[in-house]
Amino acid sequence: MNGGVLVALDYSGTLSLGALLFGGDEALLEALATSGLRELGIDRPETFWKEIVEPTWEAASTTPCGYGHVLSEQVRALLAARGLRPPADLRARADAFVARYLAQSAIDPAWKPLLSELAERPQVTAIIATDHYAEATGHIVGQLEALGIAAGPALGGSGRVLVANSADLGAHKADRAFWERLRPVATKKGHPRSIVVVDDFGANEAAPDAYGDPLRVERRVRATVETLAAVFGAPVESFRFCLPGRRPDGPTYQSLVRQASEFVRQAVGQ
Repeated sequence: MNGGVLVALDYSGTLSLGALLFGGDEALLEALATSGLRELGIDRPETFWKEIVEPTWEAASTTPCGYGHVLSEQVRALLAARGLRPPADLRARADAFVARYLAQSAIDPAWKPLLSELAERPQVTAIIATDHYAEATGHIVGQLEALGIAAGPALGGSGRVLVANSADLGAHKADRAFWERLRPVATKKGHPRSIVVVDDFGANEAAPDAYGDPLRVERRVRATVETLAAVFGAPVESFRFCLPGRRPDGPTYQSLVRQASEFVRQAVGQ
């Protein structure tokens, strides 16, 4: 049986402007300072991205270990390499940093009209598909519910909009395993006749973050679209939510939200 339309929306860099702003040097350094991590030597953006995020991203974004855990353990390892003992409250400092990050990674209100429309359309299966840390699942569900949208985890949950997090599925969105594990959820309303993707594919990530490397982004775009088409056997339309020059200023972002929303509305049918 053919169903309706599967709509997959990215989170950080797409639905959340705050997630982008948090990655800016000024906001990042402030968060490192207020959490107490800066005084432990994590005092430059380059140090954070190159010595904390990059070495831990693969495991942290495909397992349930959580951002707080990998952050504290990586800082512990860096301190040990310098012959320093970690403070007793290291995990608390890491958790404080993560809490600040999540607090600033809110869904921009400009997306509410589209998200509400998708939630009310019986022929649409709406999924927030994200490569993220384990803590993000509950956070995103809470963000959707704060907008008045019934939401839940894609695996074992229920709601009008579902959250599919790589940390829960054990694979990234560009990997076939991610979508294979989602297939029972994505086909509950029948086999989708078409698929719509709105994603920055990592292009809006902060400049020092290797996840946003242009070559990696291009490979990710191709892999994601090809994988979706192969898994579901349906045509895929994608909107690349890429900010010019990675500048997450309000007006530019709002304009792109309007363009993406119209793209999705046309794809699913008025």
